[in-house]
Amino acid sequence: MRKVRNIISSICFLLSFLISPTHGQTSKKIAERLEMHVNNLESNKDLFSDKNFPPQEAPTFNERSSRGIFIPIIAGYLIKKGAQVIQHLIDDKKNKYIAQYSFAETDHYFYDQISTAGSFDPVGLKFKGFTVLRIRNNEKEQDDTVLYAKFIIDTTEGKCMEMMNNGIFRLRLDSILFSQTRIKASKKARKLNLDFQINFTTSYRGDNGELHTNTPLGKFIYTLRNAPLYGQDEESRQYYDAINHKKPSLTGQCFLVPRSSGFYKTNNGVVQPCWGMGLFSIDVSVKETSKMKFIDKVIILSSDPAMSIIPAALQKKYASGTTTTPAKPVTTTPVQPVKN
Repeated sequence: MRKVRNIISSICFLLSFLISPTHGQTSKKIAERLEMHVNNLESNKDLFSDKNFPPQEAPTFNERSSRGIFIPIIAGYLIKKGAQVIQHLIDDKKNKYIAQYSFAETDHYFYDQISTAGSFDPVGLKFKGFTVLRIRNNEKEQDDTVLYAKFIIDTTEGKCMEMMNNGIFRLRLDSILFSQTRIKASKKARKLNLDFQINFTTSYRGDNGELHTNTPLGKFIYTLRNAPLYGQDEESRQYYDAINHKKPSLTGQCFLVPRSSGFYKTNNGVVQPCWGMGLFSIDVSVKETSKMKFIDKVIILSSDPAMSIIPAALQKKYASGTTTTPAKPVTTTPVQPVKN
């Protein structure tokens, strides 16, 4: 029995020696770090300038009636209502062919001052956007940024007025650069698919004392399809230059961050009620894949909450996260008229 134990001990020692990281062949893993930076405006005067936020009218019911049934649009902008957007995303269940990583920033302030006007007072809005970075750490060379994506608040025509009137903001992609993927692509693969899913949340105390923790404010989605897999050639440079020149809008929307109910002390030493500077957090999930057939997950977003329900047919198809082969269309032969 003692001999058997000695033999087993010898075998275990030999195995541990062979698989030790200081012996034999080892695979060096290149370290990476993920960074996220929230960008703020130095002043919100440029955001709500006369150009972006011209004067408006708010007629009463009687005033509207006196103008007739068909009154002109006085807001100066038109928001598409009830327009559904079907966004195809990378399916989580195909983990073998997907690289996924996340960025997060918490406890940032949306405004640069407290307010005495209310929990949704937009004065002092300082949030400008955010940037995500994936940086590869090289031992001998300097760090190499292999993913750079900067998202900015959308201030194009009508969007600032939408922020003031509806309490909603939207995002655009300012610039992006991608040069190296995490997935193990085949030698024949030349294209990459990339998804960004962005979530905003907040925590605040309401006017009645109710507490709201990690409350969702909105979601954004941005997808890249058939992007160059290797970002060091001329094709890749032209691809991303075209996107950066266009600065496309993201799918989705987000409410302005509500201010938390609180108190402050005036210069006279009097304690008065106020509303805080709007605490919020951002979570960004990035997914990569080189296989188009694994992009089969569907999310439907809408500017109108009444239209945000996924139709029953799509619910049945995508509830399990898998796709089904669509049924072939049924063809019918038209009936020929009977000759008398």
